[in-house]
Amino acid sequence: MSIARISRRGLLMGGLCTAAVAGLAGQRRVAAAPSATPRRVVLVFASGAWDPTYVLDPKPGIAGIDAPTGEIKELGGGLPVFTDPSRPNVEAFFAAHGSLATIINGINVASVAHPQSSHRILSGVTDDTAPDVAAIAAATHGVDLAAPYLVLGRTAFSGPFASLSARTGSANQLVTLLNPLATFPAVGQQGLPLVPKVTEEAIIRDHVLARVAAEQSKRPSKRLDDFVASLERSDAIREIGQIGDIEFSRSFDAQIGLAVEALDRGLCYSVQMETGNWDTHENNEQQGKLNDDFYAALMLLMDELIARPGSKQGSKLIDETMVVVVSEMGRTPRLNAAMGKDHWPVTSALVLGGGLKGGRVLGGSTDALDSAGIDLQSGEVDPNANPLTYASFAGGLLEAAGVDAGDYIVNAEPLHAIHA
Repeated sequence: MSIARISRRGLLMGGLCTAAVAGLAGQRRVAAAPSATPRRVVLVFASGAWDPTYVLDPKPGIAGIDAPTGEIKELGGGLPVFTDPSRPNVEAFFAAHGSLATIINGINVASVAHPQSSHRILSGVTDDTAPDVAAIAAATHGVDLAAPYLVLGRTAFSGPFASLSARTGSANQLVTLLNPLATFPAVGQQGLPLVPKVTEEAIIRDHVLARVAAEQSKRPSKRLDDFVASLERSDAIREIGQIGDIEFSRSFDAQIGLAVEALDRGLCYSVQMETGNWDTHENNEQQGKLNDDFYAALMLLMDELIARPGSKQGSKLIDETMVVVVSEMGRTPRLNAAMGKDHWPVTSALVLGGGLKGGRVLGGSTDALDSAGIDLQSGEVDPNANPLTYASFAGGLLEAAGVDAGDYIVNAEPLHAIHA
């Protein structure tokens, strides 16, 4: 698959994990050390809870785990990935991009509820008002951009940085801002009461800016400055007009096209994308097709990020963009009566690009699919260490993005190995 470049006018188990967190106070603490190289963040969320044993955390032939068919192959930089002829795009993806990929296994979210697990793995905290790692990266490094955090899916958390987020939402609310006629058509009429022409829009803008200047001369206001900045951001967002055309079906391919184009133009710093239907309480074999389609789309995303130039001479967009691929939790080791798998608090993640070291696996899970102990500095499994918590995982992502994780996640040492 390929994406045609869009023209300038055409684009617009619980307890174990809790004990581990508490136990950090007794461990040797290593101070947070954010990466000296800020990285853009592309957050890809597989909604519904995937089964890591299908690709990232193979468990073939282990008693007590109902694993899918397949075999472990070392791909890319020597990554042990679970493959099968029924999932050809999985093998193709890691053969092409495994050298840029880090698999992180054994992340414990200490919950089996979708909302709580989603927020924990994306933010690293239990406070449901807190922002996710992509929002934090945008607020830290991209505040002057038109749409610092571009949210194309449903599951994203802006927290106090809501003003920096351009959220399409479940019904593409950006359409309302960019083109009221597209969202509220006047049936049987020519249009809304006032649909200004281009020249009229310019007159209205001049009048508004003059009024702002007059008010500022009498009583300076930061909110008026923010209002003027919002006008400039809306102009820039209008440049990617395809936002108004994105399918309400939330097509993953359509989201990829928008995300890459927005990053390429410098309109946003972070992007959130989403694909759903991973909640396989019945017929867990659906995970095979879901993974195959998913990795085909990830191939498209990576190919496009590699094809676009970076901000420095000779660099590529992928060199400065960290792609984080997560699901809110995993699925049980055993099948249920409906041949599906239920919710499980241990999951895996994939981190790609950003100039980070690839071709490696950090952390791990036990033969019971519990979180294994991990050395947070090296990422190696350590039976004498605590398991990998969602807080340490998110903290490691923040560090890799060039953010001081301690400003947002307390009492949890980050997974330093992500950017080591």
